[in-house]
Amino acid sequence: MNKVDLEKIRHSAAHVLAAAVKSLWPQTKFGIGPVIKDGFYYDFDLPIKLTDKNLGKIQRKMNELKEANLAIEHLELPVDEAIKREKKEGQVYKLELLRELKKSAGKKKIKVSYYKIDDFIDLCRGPHVNSSKQIGYFSLIKTAGAYWKGDEKNKMLTRIYGTAFPTKNELKKYLKNQEEAKKRDHRKLGQKLELFVFSDLVGPGLPLYPPKGALLRRLVNEHVESIQSQKGYQQVWTPQMAKAQLFKTSGHYDKYKDSMFKVLSNYSDEEFFLKPMNCPQHIQIYASRPRSYRELPLRLTDFAMLYRDEKPGELSGLARTRAFSQDDCHIF
Repeated sequence: MNKVDLEKIRHSAAHVLAAAVKSLWPQTKFGIGPVIKDGFYYDFDLPIKLTDKNLGKIQRKMNELKEANLAIEHLELPVDEAIKREKKEGQVYKLELLRELKKSAGKKKIKVSYYKIDDFIDLCRGPHVNSSKQIGYFSLIKTAGAYWKGDEKNKMLTRIYGTAFPTKNELKKYLKNQEEAKKRDHRKLGQKLELFVFSDLVGPGLPLYPPKGALLRRLVNEHVESIQSQKGYQQVWTPQMAKAQLFKTSGHYDKYKDSMFKVLSNYSDEEFFLKPMNCPQHIQIYASRPRSYRELPLRLTDFAMLYRDEKPGELSGLARTRAFSQDDCHIF
């Protein structure tokens, strides 16, 4: 099965999930339900507090809908008609999306896409399979909290994750691999092997490396350095903070300011930030004097620490941190 067909199956499974939730809790408000790397998810504003224990109940309802072999029909509505529909249904999140879509379209008359299964109709771009029977073999994985549109100023919705495959064997293999992966979770192994630790006093997303972890870091760095050296890269060192003006000049300030840590000085009102990337400082090294074409290409590399103000809910062991180092290379 090709990637497109698999995405169809998973997108359709998300649609059936939403239909099952609507059947169980009619007052539910619906967010979005996209396909992701290993499956799908759907965000809900539910009238109850949902936990992983409820997933079995939802999955049984999804199986009922699947076995009923219900047609999944595609419909189109003019955007103004769709806005009236969602307003009448009280679907505030879909209504917000439609209003944004209408605004971006300007004076252009547009239609929007809906999909219908039984008596459930959902605003959705698609594409989907033709019937509920074709969603393959699926499993609901877990629940999580997710802010609407990823903005912590918005309401926290309930996100249900799931996956789907064309065959039962593929699903079983995936679920088995997931169980094995949990046993090898780097967050558990890292602590058990004393490679890294976190401290509430130091702060979330700021890993500490005991001797074993520090040794491992050093060995990795030395290995990467040897490869870089063979390729003609020269190591540089740059400070871990810089004036805001540097990031304004590079364009990072306007795009990433909300993800950067601001540094306050006791003696100056000037803005400083911990650097989230090395690019602007490397460019300043290049720009420090006139260059001859004979020097080019100039390859610079840097193992400096970088800092990004990640949202607490997005932090995950060493996979997503607020402090990290990368083998950052730039070629001029």
